[in-house]
Amino acid sequence: MATRTVGKRAVSPETQAAWVNPAENPNQANADIKRVLAEVDDTAMPTIDFPVDDTVILPGGLIRDNELVKNVQVKELTGEDEEALARASQSLNAFVFMDRLLKQGVVQVGSEPVSEKDKILGQLLIGDREALILGIRRATYGDKIEVPEWQCSNCGVKDDLVMELSDIPVTTMSDPVNETSFKVPLRKGGFALVRLANGADQLAVYENPDLTTAQGQTVLLSRCVVSINDSKGEHLMAGLPSMARDMSVVDRHSILTQLRDRQPGPKYDKIEYVCSACNEKVFVVVSIGHLFLDFGWL
Repeated sequence: MATRTVGKRAVSPETQAAWVNPAENPNQANADIKRVLAEVDDTAMPTIDFPVDDTVILPGGLIRDNELVKNVQVKELTGEDEEALARASQSLNAFVFMDRLLKQGVVQVGSEPVSEKDKILGQLLIGDREALILGIRRATYGDKIEVPEWQCSNCGVKDDLVMELSDIPVTTMSDPVNETSFKVPLRKGGFALVRLANGADQLAVYENPDLTTAQGQTVLLSRCVVSINDSKGEHLMAGLPSMARDMSVVDRHSILTQLRDRQPGPKYDKIEYVCSACNEKVFVVVSIGHLFLDFGWL
């Protein structure tokens, strides 16, 4: 009699021949099942991984101990999470809410200790954090997004849109190690060495609602400009943060533009849509409120 292979080990002919009808002799059938399982190599059994919807591949990534961290595990939001988010919403600050959303919905960043999670979230690029928000949204609600009463910017007609998360374009980095920092030429010569903004920078800018837009830009520049390099040498921003205020308007906005355009992640304002009324291609803007419609207090 031929030998049948299960997993990596062969099941003996005796075991195959001794088949018992479970309906006639259930006790013997159960004993036979246990014997067959004992003969199967445990290493051949399939492993259970987290569902694909629970894993987010960061469009940028984080350098930790000379390694690039790209995989983050997220989870479906629960009632307990919603209560925590409702408390965060009382700040009336969307960025405080999103920070809490990440802390509730992210389980683990790469293989880093879970105890370090909240600290690491602050170190992630803004675009990576926004990608994680999409991941939490997918794990909680699925792929469809509803945009009720959307108004076409071309003809003004309103419509209730339904789209997929995949409709949101995502910019990725091809070389995160070298793309996170970059040089911006200055109008009168020299250059500014700049790094992309992360979550901690974002919160520093928006935690004070009384700051004007220009004041917020000064805070961002003082944190993200590493140094100014001109004919007099290198001037570290950390040692003299007031340099961000002393920079010319042209140089400030040149750096701010680069900070915006180089940031990886989902582009919520670049979703292309052909209006059914005027047949023109326009852009749909998706907000945090559209992503989490059940949170009516957003």
